[in-house]
Amino acid sequence: MYIANCGRLPENWTVENLMRKHPSKPYNPNIAYVFYLADFIESWGRGIEKILEACEADGLSVPEFTVNPGDVMIKFSAPEDKVVRKSEKVTEKVTEKELNILKLLEQDPGYTYSDLADKLSVSRKTISEKIKILKNKGILERIGSDKKGYWKIN
Repeated sequence: MYIANCGRLPENWTVENLMRKHPSKPYNPNIAYVFYLADFIESWGRGIEKILEACEADGLSVPEFTVNPGDVMIKFSAPEDKVVRKSEKVTEKVTEKELNILKLLEQDPGYTYSDLADKLSVSRKTISEKIKILKNKGILERIGSDKKGYWKIN
């Protein structure tokens, strides 16, 4: 998982500066202060430290930080044995055809009925029936409109 923040590190700072105790120098102090007043942050300069502590507590590797001219990006990696696909959690509740639909929607939640029908070589009506079943089982829901929405696997 990647998280990016549009902003810059203070002048002459490197990733190494972030990884050890350091003073806080918010890129935009006004926005940082508003977040502080709204209780979204508890103190200055503890964000990276808290991320590293949380990763260690969960037995995860240290995230990889990349500093670009206009942003800072963090890459979190999960060990393979901790990665559980949503479609693997529901296999006992669904048929093979329903599972195939879920696997495709896991790859791209934006697939339409027609996309799914093409990929599974079945009719659009079959897809419609299977999705209706998945929705009734509470496994699948549509978020947003038919045209611009996406599928969410519960």
